[in-house]
Amino acid sequence: MPGEGTLVSFCKQGRLTACQELANINPQKAAEIQAELAKAVLSREALKAAEEEGREQADAKADESSKAEASGEPPNCNGQNHHLISRPIAEELERHQTLRGLYEPRDKRFVAKAKDKKSHCGYQEWHRKVDAEVIAWIKAHEKASPEQFMKVLREIYNRKEMLERFPNGF
Repeated sequence: MPGEGTLVSFCKQGRLTACQELANINPQKAAEIQAELAKAVLSREALKAAEEEGREQADAKADESSKAEASGEPPNCNGQNHHLISRPIAEELERHQTLRGLYEPRDKRFVAKAKDKKSHCGYQEWHRKVDAEVIAWIKAHEKASPEQFMKVLREIYNRKEMLERFPNGF
């Protein structure tokens, strides 16, 4: 029947009058499209709910982190894994000409295990200083290669004070 394709298309777009007209012409096709639309709506709602739950969990974690920072240490801290690519470093890398897209925040490829709780527990002052040093290097070397960036990280993490914190190095 001429025009049914257009009605199907408009109905799939959510145009109510097209769906009503299609239901008069082809009730089975209208029912199929309505089922598809209902399924899409449910999927979208589930996705929104999951995103909201994720945000709530992130907010709760952030609240816990702020409380931990106030006390000086996060809970359950014992020789943590240290992620060389912290969020501040990852954010700077995303602005970089040649290093953009190569590293993720808390990238699992770049982790050093602290020897004990005192060596690494949360975002301590030494950690902030190392991050600032790495960020300054990234900004100063706009066309650095990944190899050059890795060399700098290795130099930093092979320093005596860093090897005392992370005996297995990086």
